[in-house]
Amino acid sequence: MALAGIAVSAALLLDMTMLASGLTESFGELTRGQGYALRVTPRGTLPFDSEAGVRDGAAVQQRIEAVKGVRKVAPVLGAQLYLVQGDSARESLFTVGVDPDAQALYVLTAGESPRPGEVVVSEPLARHYGVGVGGQLGLAAELDISLGRPREVHPFRVSGVGEFVYDAEDQRSLGMPIVDVQRLTGRPGEVSLFAVAAEEGLSDDLLSAEIERAVPEVSVYSTAELMAEMDQRLLYFRQLATILGSVALAVTALLVSTIIAIGVRERFGEIAALRAIGVSRQRLLLGVLVEGVTLAGAGSLLGLPLGLWMAGRLDRILLDFPGIPARLSFFVLDAQRVALALSIVILTGALAGLLPGLGALRLPLGRALREESE
Repeated sequence: MALAGIAVSAALLLDMTMLASGLTESFGELTRGQGYALRVTPRGTLPFDSEAGVRDGAAVQQRIEAVKGVRKVAPVLGAQLYLVQGDSARESLFTVGVDPDAQALYVLTAGESPRPGEVVVSEPLARHYGVGVGGQLGLAAELDISLGRPREVHPFRVSGVGEFVYDAEDQRSLGMPIVDVQRLTGRPGEVSLFAVAAEEGLSDDLLSAEIERAVPEVSVYSTAELMAEMDQRLLYFRQLATILGSVALAVTALLVSTIIAIGVRERFGEIAALRAIGVSRQRLLLGVLVEGVTLAGAGSLLGLPLGLWMAGRLDRILLDFPGIPARLSFFVLDAQRVALALSIVILTGALAGLLPGLGALRLPLGRALREESE
């Protein structure tokens, strides 16, 4: 039962260690995944944090491309378009306008990149509406509020099906050439953000500063800055992880110290006899210390698979929250953090075991023998 309690505490501490920075690291890997480490947005805004856009996007893109060290620039325009079937709009779809030859928002799983008049649909959308490569979709940018019908419907051919990197589970989305989104939404030349890829070996922070000097009307965020911003927004999770991790350590310390105290008391006579025949206090204390380390170590080994199983279950629950990309993970397995968490549990067990051991060894030998004989 003691081992089971320590295993649960070790599993909880492991999960809280993974949670403390898991989502931030996962977001960083996702951001860097397509090779575009920088995000250029309208001044003072985060990517897709508002409906603000960069005017005259083509000219701004040319200025960014002219900065030394920029390898590639991918413009993006976000919008909401209505999927139309018959005379009615079925639902509003998040739509990204991209340059099909330079984009980092989806990975094609079937078909090919879209050209003007074509779209890429997300896998959930393709499954839900039974549409595939070569199919047709009707899209509208506005609804007539009085009639509840789309104002103007535009036909598009489905050129491909893709996995949208930042989509939530089962989110239905569209991707199309940015010129089509600009035309449909009446935002000619506007861009929501630019994803920028740096030359090999160039510092993201250095290139970020160079772009802001060349184009002062924008803000540039490196992956590290986006991760720092994510950390601020997820401060609640870090605080929760700290509190629960501290509780796990306290429970481990209490369990180990209680078990060691009971064991020391049961062997009180044995310890007194060993002291009487000349065994040093340091050696006896080392024996108690080894017992605490063994107890905590065995519990930690049992807690490792339990913690990984719990992390998987909790991850699936948390990813059901609205707006969380399916590719993110709240719990990221890191060998160093796993080793750190289990080492803390073992160290806590060792220190907790010392307390009852020191108490038994500090008792004068004569009094110890007398109490045992009584």
